[in-house]
Amino acid sequence: MTLSLLSESPLDITAPAWPAAPSAHSREALPGTLQVEVGIIGAGIHGAALARELKLRNVSCAVIDKGAVGGGTSQWSTKLFHGGIRYLATGDIKQMREGLAARATWMRIAPQHCRWEAFWMPHEGLFQGLSHRFGIGLYDYWGNDRPNWPRELRLGGVPRRLFEADPRSRNGPFRGAVAYADCLTWDREVVQDFMASSDATLFDFHEVERWSDAAGRLDTVTIRDRRDGTARTIKAQKWVFALGPWTDGCVRQWFQEDSYRLRLSAGIHMWLDPIPGCDRPWAMRRPKGRILFVIPRDGCLQVGTTEREVDTGWVPIVESEREELYLGLEACMPSIAWRSLRVHKEELGVRPLTGGAGSTTKLSREAVLEHHPRFSNLRLVLGGKITTARLLMAQLATELTGRPCPESATVPLLRAEGQPTHVQP
Repeated sequence: MTLSLLSESPLDITAPAWPAAPSAHSREALPGTLQVEVGIIGAGIHGAALARELKLRNVSCAVIDKGAVGGGTSQWSTKLFHGGIRYLATGDIKQMREGLAARATWMRIAPQHCRWEAFWMPHEGLFQGLSHRFGIGLYDYWGNDRPNWPRELRLGGVPRRLFEADPRSRNGPFRGAVAYADCLTWDREVVQDFMASSDATLFDFHEVERWSDAAGRLDTVTIRDRRDGTARTIKAQKWVFALGPWTDGCVRQWFQEDSYRLRLSAGIHMWLDPIPGCDRPWAMRRPKGRILFVIPRDGCLQVGTTEREVDTGWVPIVESEREELYLGLEACMPSIAWRSLRVHKEELGVRPLTGGAGSTTKLSREAVLEHHPRFSNLRLVLGGKITTARLLMAQLATELTGRPCPESATVPLLRAEGQPTHVQP
């Protein structure tokens, strides 16, 4: 049976999220037909990490993506490997400790794209300061596995003279700060390193045209190269969709079935002029469980994030989001003329969340590995976050192959060709 794409879809999954394909490329010629053990749709953090896990288990795979490796939502994360300091407030200690353990693994396998930082969480008064010291103390105690931690970074209570020397502290509501550890990353480069560390045949800039199935199993996909129009077919014993926020739209379009597995939450990041004296990242708790970050990195100040529920995998930034972010910055750090700073770039990442009713700020960031009810050899990666992506894909690869691979957490990633290295300062 052949499953053709709908001529009209209720969800536009084309669009500005996917830039035009390059007119030419210097890669080796791709095969017209290919047969592999596992086919992966999606070359973001989950798809690329799974490809690397399959190589470690000597399993052949192909990775297909409409755009470039790491070119979708995997390059618009908060760019942190973290345990989730907000989980202290929500009580999700299990997920927080899982993230803290995963954070240490990233520093071991991808040190070229990780950098430890001492984040300052400012507090407004004595009671909040004591609360922060206790909670953050637990966070750093549970996350005390910190390979290559720089000796000059100090955790715990921030000395008053240092806090008051930071221009963000002036004339604001905060009276002090507590420092905790977390890890900066460069998300797209990590995705590209995963792909470089795999043996996958990569079909980037390829559009899915139709599927064929037999006896309740997906069999073959026909894809078309967006660069030159060439049609190709991939046959796989097992299929994995790692489509992030585009999962529901693609499943509706490809298989003509209702799919409402995810709720999507968008967060804005802006990259502003650097400010002398703002040397440490700040993380401030805001209403509705949100965290406002102000992070010096790459010669700019990265600020974010607001949050709103959206319906599609890519949405533009709206003026109300910029305004909400500016209002948050001005309320927390009024001595800075935020609106006068040049905006070097803006990003809006869409988080795929699993869960039911209520505010998206209260939904879990945990992922689900779903067995598709119609196709017995199809798995869907739903939700998740960049910090635990490798761990989740190690679990999935073990389930697909029956072969555990402890080396996944220790073998360093290969560096993709032409990439910069982000090392400890």
